[in-house]
Amino acid sequence: VEYKKVLAERQAKAAKIRAALFPLRDAGAITFGDALSYAKDAQAKTGVRPALILAVLTQESNLGANVGQCYLTNNATGAGVGKNTGASFAKVMAPTRDVPPFIALSNQLGFDPHRQVVSCPIASAGGWGGAMGPAQFIPSTWALYAARVASARGIAIANPWDPQDAITAMSIYLEGLGAGAGGYTAERTAAAKYYAGGAWASAAGRGYGNSVMALAESLQGNIDFLSNN
Repeated sequence: VEYKKVLAERQAKAAKIRAALFPLRDAGAITFGDALSYAKDAQAKTGVRPALILAVLTQESNLGANVGQCYLTNNATGAGVGKNTGASFAKVMAPTRDVPPFIALSNQLGFDPHRQVVSCPIASAGGWGGAMGPAQFIPSTWALYAARVASARGIAIANPWDPQDAITAMSIYLEGLGAGAGGYTAERTAAAKYYAGGAWASAAGRGYGNSVMALAESLQGNIDFLSNN
């Protein structure tokens, strides 16, 4: 009787973990079970640990709450406005680097490029916004990976706002940054590079990497629990 009670409690906890909503930046939340399933599918192709993928997604979602959402309004200058505030932003999307592939993607997927949410620029960083979806790829980078994502998923056109496409793209990208090798140092460095690129060794890059690894440890606990139930 006691065994059955413990088993029922563990199964209930597992069901609760799977059903919990997993937040995604600039896209609707999905269940943790679905997010884990997508990450495991990606792992089979890249070797990148699901906990790391989900940790970066969580970190990006947390950042998105602070950065905000924007619309591109001027293709020539890259200017735009805040989705919820209407405030003007001068550097929503790099006009020569990112606007052309963004327009091309809008034609492929059939969305209005001036009513599709992208990240706002971070004024303190001085750079451009324009990153798309949960994985926060800028349009020019997405264009480099879109065909690989579509091939891995067995679809015609990859969509950066689609959770499974975004997770697949993130896994492919992290693999290229060395995360597929596994191990704390390789994963932390890959996460830092994901955020800061060539400046990954900066305080901001290291801080991002450390935060991701702490999240990954917590997520791994849930993943291990689910694998045993």
